[in-house]
Amino acid sequence: MMGPDNNWLQLMLDLTPAECGLTRLRHRADNAFMVNMGARIIQMQSGFAMLESAYVQPNGSANIMMKNMMDLFVGAVAYLFCGYWISHGETHMTAFLGGDLDFSQWFCSFSYATTSATIDSGALAGRIAFWAYVVLSTVMTGITYPLAARWSWGNGWLQQLGFVDFAGSAVVHMLGAVSALVGACFCGPRIGRFPSYRCWRGLGKWLFREKNSSEYYQIPKEPSEKNLFRPFVRCRHPVQLLFGTWLLLVGFLAFNPASTLAVTEDADLVVGRASVCTLLAAAGGGLGGMLWSMAITRSTVVLVPEVSNAVIAALVASCACCNAINPVVAMFVGFVGAILALACDALLVRLQIDDPVGAVAAHGPPGVWGTVAVAFFAEPNCQSDVQGLLYGASTAGWQLLAVQILGVVALSAMSAGVTYITLLFIDIIMGVRCSRACELIGLDFWEHQFDDGSVAGDNPIKRMSTLRKTFQRASSCCCYCGSAPDAEQDALGQPASAPHPAATKPSNLENLSHAELSMKIQSLEVKLERLMTAMLQDGSTSQDIFGGESSHSQSFRAACINAYVDKMTETPPAM
Repeated sequence: MMGPDNNWLQLMLDLTPAECGLTRLRHRADNAFMVNMGARIIQMQSGFAMLESAYVQPNGSANIMMKNMMDLFVGAVAYLFCGYWISHGETHMTAFLGGDLDFSQWFCSFSYATTSATIDSGALAGRIAFWAYVVLSTVMTGITYPLAARWSWGNGWLQQLGFVDFAGSAVVHMLGAVSALVGACFCGPRIGRFPSYRCWRGLGKWLFREKNSSEYYQIPKEPSEKNLFRPFVRCRHPVQLLFGTWLLLVGFLAFNPASTLAVTEDADLVVGRASVCTLLAAAGGGLGGMLWSMAITRSTVVLVPEVSNAVIAALVASCACCNAINPVVAMFVGFVGAILALACDALLVRLQIDDPVGAVAAHGPPGVWGTVAVAFFAEPNCQSDVQGLLYGASTAGWQLLAVQILGVVALSAMSAGVTYITLLFIDIIMGVRCSRACELIGLDFWEHQFDDGSVAGDNPIKRMSTLRKTFQRASSCCCYCGSAPDAEQDALGQPASAPHPAATKPSNLENLSHAELSMKIQSLEVKLERLMTAMLQDGSTSQDIFGGESSHSQSFRAACINAYVDKMTETPPAM
């Protein structure tokens, strides 16, 4: 049947000027569709950032936002120089420095890559070092995801076997969840998350390079650290969480249909089916989350985190099959995916694996379920001839089920292996986990120099005084200065010896302008960070530094932390 799409390529070539460079690969409408959908998928980063920051401690919310931004910026560079070549090396030109680049294809493909990478940030929130995460995200975007995409979508060995994953239940989401699970095991839980935590032993201790005792991860007992520790709350900002979930829902309505990569030649019919099935899967997941909430509370209470994770899990489950199932089946797929995610989240808590936002549970089991569901519920349509077991397929259906399971296992193993090797090298070179002081004080202040007032207050003179006092304590305890601890009362109420005269030299604060104060603050912060890093990363205590002559065994780490939040500083001189 003749239609408006017939002979489109020749028509477009006739209308395209030679100076446009790239030989036209697709219809103009398809290019516009891919770019538009790619932009909407990239916008999902804001949804992930909002959702994750609703779960983390207040002193780490800016840090989690920064990590989501780095997923986009660093990931774009990694995907340009490495990732796109791996995933599309033979099918599209990638000579970006001098040849032709399929810009629409690159843009849309990158949006999927950055989505896969951002799953790690939520699961490792609150304790992974910033630069360690940047390296992990770069590898995820530049190597791990491109390998999975090549195997499954780039005429790779899984695709040749018949593996089907329309929009990435396994290739994107399960891949990121496995990476996040390995990272969570490698990093360990946040301090105080599990009061009776027991660290890895035997093979696990060797495999994940466990350096600390179980007490390290439990609720702090030293008074100075207790002042900083904030009890964990499942979700601190429910409105922010729901808003992030809403942004992700809207993003998934582009994420899934975009996998058609076209709207011409009847692909628009698949776009419509995928959109409807995605939305109805979310509806099934939302209902599942409400039922789960009522079941665990034994009441009519509907818990916000449970419903949020259930909706996201349902959307993840729909990715693999939304183009080949009917709407009623889509609701069932979403409902089952939601229940699997909530059950997995409860299991991880029982196993004492810390996942602050439930990323592993929301993207892992639902991703597996959605991929396997193709073998049961797929029905042929204008773009797919895949037929599931429940729609008449016999031998072919069982073969498809075996291939789907093989694909899940292969992609999981690859993701786990690449992530583990990456974390191993990071841990050897710079360390994966941030220091204890950094975690208790807050990653916002330690890694981004952002103080919301909880560390030293908003008054620049008060902050100057506090940081000067901290520097005195640090320098007096440090072997670089060789003097005794500060004469003030320590956190345990025990007097210490007199400080070094140079460390107590008064500052003429009243003679400094605001700009000069800011410069001094910045200078002291740099010096303090160097001193603390030098002595704290190995977990040294005052006994380790001064031997048997030390008057008490309070850790040097705790003394520095206490100084940061000590509000009882001397009254600043009148300006």
